[in-house]
Amino acid sequence: MLAKTQGIVLRETKFRDQSKICSLYTRDFGRISVILKGGRNPKNRLSGIFSTGNLLEIVIYRKENRDIQLVREARIVHSPLTAEPDLERYSALYQLIETVKSATRGEERNTRLFDALSVTIERLCSPAGDYNVLLAWFMLRLITSLGFEPSLDRCVLTGREIRPLVRQDAIDRLFLLYEQGGVAVAPKNAASGADRQLLPLSVYLLMIALRDIDVRSIDDLEPSGKTGKQLCDILQNYCARHGEHEPRPKNRTVITQILSNPGHQGLNDVKK
Repeated sequence: MLAKTQGIVLRETKFRDQSKICSLYTRDFGRISVILKGGRNPKNRLSGIFSTGNLLEIVIYRKENRDIQLVREARIVHSPLTAEPDLERYSALYQLIETVKSATRGEERNTRLFDALSVTIERLCSPAGDYNVLLAWFMLRLITSLGFEPSLDRCVLTGREIRPLVRQDAIDRLFLLYEQGGVAVAPKNAASGADRQLLPLSVYLLMIALRDIDVRSIDDLEPSGKTGKQLCDILQNYCARHGEHEPRPKNRTVITQILSNPGHQGLNDVKK
């Protein structure tokens, strides 16, 4: 039967002479694979639409228990690749897609996660102050939608409220504990370990702020220095510990090396 939905392109694979198979994360059907017959032919009406990172509205011939669905028509809703070239934005898009590929399994519908992903893709279509902050905003929604949101308001060891302690300058560091799934007050001279991650106060406060705001308010935040990058890395590690939903370390290292080179130029409610 014909089914209409929205989907984000996660991967493209060439198939035979002029066709290709794409992996999509959709709002109504979760993760699916679709085939574009003749989709690599420049004269095909679907040519150029199914590019990695694009948010699409699609109509498919959907058949239960079929591994690959056939696309009837599609249109682009948002495409981060059409904006002015920006290596940092492309890096953020890559990390976003890799994270979603690792975090999603089969046809598991999760509209909460899809909606967070779609607004993140939309934001990536325009310039942003710090793309790491946007990624961290999404990572918090990913963690929550997958069921392992960290406890941030009270110390998971003592039950004490944390923010009053921060305002009173009663503490200078925190830990994010993996097994307990939340934040704890750190003893003096304590360091990160296999079961915990040191959480600077500036990073903790940014995490709280991102948890409580809409994506449209991100630009109102002005985190200092590399706070956004620190939070993004911490959340990636937390995800990895709770389900291995993390881009491959080798790929993240390559991205970091590219971005650290100053001479490098930029790269050119739907229903069934």
